[in-house]
Amino acid sequence: MDETAKRHCTGEVAGGSGGEKGGESSDGDFEPSMGRFTDHIIIDVLEKMNLESLCIAACVSPTFNSAVAYRLPFVSSSDLSGFYPNEETLKHVVRRVPGAKSLTIECLRMRNDSSIIKILGEHIEDLGLHKCTHLSYDILHAIGERCPNLRSLLIEFAGCDAPELFKRKLAEMLQKVPLLEQTDARLFVLWLDAVRKIPLFNLRNLSLVLDLISDDLLITVVHSLPHLVELDLEDRPFTLSSVGDLTNIGLQALKFCECLIALSIVRSKMNCPASFTRMDNKGMFHVSEGCKRLESVKLGGFAKVTEDGYSSILYSCRNLKKFELLTSPLLSDSVIDNMTGVARSIVELRLSSCSLLTSEALEHLSSFRKLEVLDTSGCERIGDQAPFYISKVTTLTRLNLAKARITDVGLALLGAGDLQIVQLCIRKCEKVTDKGIKSLFHADRKICKTLSVLDVVYIPKITDAAIFTIATAAKALTDLSLRFCNGVTDAAVQMLMDRPNHNSSQLQMLDLCSCRGLSAEAILLPLPLYAFHRLR
Repeated sequence: MDETAKRHCTGEVAGGSGGEKGGESSDGDFEPSMGRFTDHIIIDVLEKMNLESLCIAACVSPTFNSAVAYRLPFVSSSDLSGFYPNEETLKHVVRRVPGAKSLTIECLRMRNDSSIIKILGEHIEDLGLHKCTHLSYDILHAIGERCPNLRSLLIEFAGCDAPELFKRKLAEMLQKVPLLEQTDARLFVLWLDAVRKIPLFNLRNLSLVLDLISDDLLITVVHSLPHLVELDLEDRPFTLSSVGDLTNIGLQALKFCECLIALSIVRSKMNCPASFTRMDNKGMFHVSEGCKRLESVKLGGFAKVTEDGYSSILYSCRNLKKFELLTSPLLSDSVIDNMTGVARSIVELRLSSCSLLTSEALEHLSSFRKLEVLDTSGCERIGDQAPFYISKVTTLTRLNLAKARITDVGLALLGAGDLQIVQLCIRKCEKVTDKGIKSLFHADRKICKTLSVLDVVYIPKITDAAIFTIATAAKALTDLSLRFCNGVTDAAVQMLMDRPNHNSSQLQMLDLCSCRGLSAEAILLPLPLYAFHRLR
């Protein structure tokens, strides 16, 4: 444990040499030093803690103990996993956190359904019931009746000795919880089979996060819900196996959704680096032929699709307003050239983590007369020429160039365009320095009046000088992310508090995580009355 960590644990505050301690006590007593913090600061800190951390904090000092007692009724999450309460204990715990939206319970010592039913309510959105050895399937019906706002449910039964009863109770519950987010594809198909028999059932918007998107799932969806207007599917596989994976055949079934105007199919790498490997350009041809009314398209993780496949969608969907591609390793610069037919209608263009894209892909970007959002985050071959092309798009308000190979020259070119940018992300553009930040805000350009959100995370050459430029020039700034900018010191925080015209009152979010140049005393700087009034 380093010395800074030790001081936090013992209540010491950095002082003079010879082992002096801060606060009012010479023996390291923690409680007197708490007087340096007002009640609302302590409560604000406690609001960020989970239930376990609150219980630990309550043991630290009388001040924390009374603050925790005040805070408990407002706790939004109660996780009792790993602890096996009986019915009486559970009743007392839940009574102390009456507004908890998330509840996780080990049910091994619960002898009947009533002990759980009594604590269910409309406030619960996330419910986990583990080891339900003595609970019956009737608990499913009770959850549906008492938790209409439920979004996530995990429940472990001991076997399934009456499958038909289980299906009936599950169907009863699913009809009562319209906000529930399904994660198991088979469970969703069961739900869909149950609810589509309901008279006048006419679902138009469907969003699912699943373990695996398969042909069977997609075919079931489009045949059961022919009037879908928006379809959003994301899967998070745990293995690289392509068994049961989505193929061109599944995409061909989309032609039955004649009303579809928004389509999103994405494979996440959250659990493993998987991609859709059983689909190619032919699958995109099926989409372009069957879904010509699309206005929004988001596709991610299609490892074998080239610009020819994507271009077929661009040629067919003449009303396209939003187009997003994620992790498309075969996408080349010519994709923008193939967008000329829809360039005048596109409002949002996102091409993220496409490893072959270079600055030349954006050469004809000025033909996009309505473009407001451009995102090329993760496209690491994009360099200084890109900002020059981007600067010609006068309608642009949100720009994400994360991980691009731009330098101070690129930021100067972007600044020269005098765009009314509201949100700008140059995260991990490691070649940018203070000089680039200064050139971006040079001569009171429009960005000085419009920029609200700025992300300069992981830029090692950013120092206090850049923060001074930002604090002085960005008059509308509300969100500033500086994490892992090790050149930022306490002086930068002081600058933000002393911004001209009291602009710091606009700040709602300030991220200083892992800025190693900051000392522990930075959070104890005296705040002027006008500073950080809206800070979250």
